[in-house]
Amino acid sequence: IAGSREEEEEGRGNEYLVCKRKLESKKEALLILSKELDTCQQERDQYKLMANQLRERHQSLKKKYRELIDGDPSLPPEKRKQANLAQLLSEAQDRNKHLGEEIRELQQRLGEVQGDNKLLRMTIAKQRLGDDEVGARHFAAHEREDLVQQLETAREQIETLRYDLQAALDELQDVKEERSFYQDKSDRLNQELNHVLGGHENRIIDVDALCMENRYLQERLKQLQEEVNLLKSNITKYKNALERRKNSKTHSRSSSSALTGVLSAKQVQELLSEDHGCSLPATPQSISDLKSLATALLETIHEKNMVIQHQRQTNKILGNRVAELEKKLRTLEIAGLWSLPVLNTGNNQIVSIVCRAKKGTILFKQLYKMIHRILTIMFFNKFYLLILYFL
Repeated sequence: IAGSREEEEEGRGNEYLVCKRKLESKKEALLILSKELDTCQQERDQYKLMANQLRERHQSLKKKYRELIDGDPSLPPEKRKQANLAQLLSEAQDRNKHLGEEIRELQQRLGEVQGDNKLLRMTIAKQRLGDDEVGARHFAAHEREDLVQQLETAREQIETLRYDLQAALDELQDVKEERSFYQDKSDRLNQELNHVLGGHENRIIDVDALCMENRYLQERLKQLQEEVNLLKSNITKYKNALERRKNSKTHSRSSSSALTGVLSAKQVQELLSEDHGCSLPATPQSISDLKSLATALLETIHEKNMVIQHQRQTNKILGNRVAELEKKLRTLEIAGLWSLPVLNTGNNQIVSIVCRAKKGTILFKQLYKMIHRILTIMFFNKFYLLILYFL
């Protein structure tokens, strides 16, 4: 009986130890779980805080976006959209600039960290191998410092050049986009011109030729206005002379011719002939007649000079017009569409245009009309000068 009791007590002692160990393990597990619970609660609080921050940021961005979309209510919708887009574009550009600067700083820091890592690896390798003088055999300390400074300077230059290259590429892309925009705009302008002028859809209108024609017509209009003003002044003077002539019926032919202010070449030759010049008495009437004659001659010379000046301006305009046409035709000749042989006839050069393109080409018709108009104007200008000379 005593032996069985001892065995039971020993078994109970073993069970007690086992239970005690289980209790300790449970305590440790409970401590671990409590620590994990605290950690989870902290993470939950952090996530809640982050969620609140994100929610507030989302609300602020949403409000800002609505303000940008709505814009100023006093503006019309189209201008409001344009202002909103311009504001968004400027903000995006500023953000891109800040991000580019941050990227540069991070890249520079990355390069520095990589250099530090290399130095640390070299130091660790030296310590492991026990060779502290590795590298000192080839370079001294100050030389190594100079090399490191040169490497840092070269790295900074490389980063700067890389940034400049990226900026140049971005600018090139912007220029390409602008070029494509202007090309599309010119195409749309040609289509609108075709629509306005009632042409066919497949018809190609040369905008440069239209601009040149418009500029030439403006110059011609200005020249014609000046000529009209000159003719009006001449008509007024002729009217005054006619009224004087009607009023002064008792005067002689020489005096009436001198007082009118309008003299022909034959009348001037008769007045300045030797017989009339020697027979003129030195009287106040003859002196006044001579003064009137001189005044009329000066006015006639002034008119001739004005006409010659206008004719020179017209010839200059026509010369510029011909130069522009020759340049355009030379461009077409280089393209292989036209040939421009020059024929010398006397002192004048006649440019004959030979078309090698298809029949019915609209460009050839326009050029033919412009050259025909220029030659016609030059002919009439020369004819007008001859008439003025004989008058």
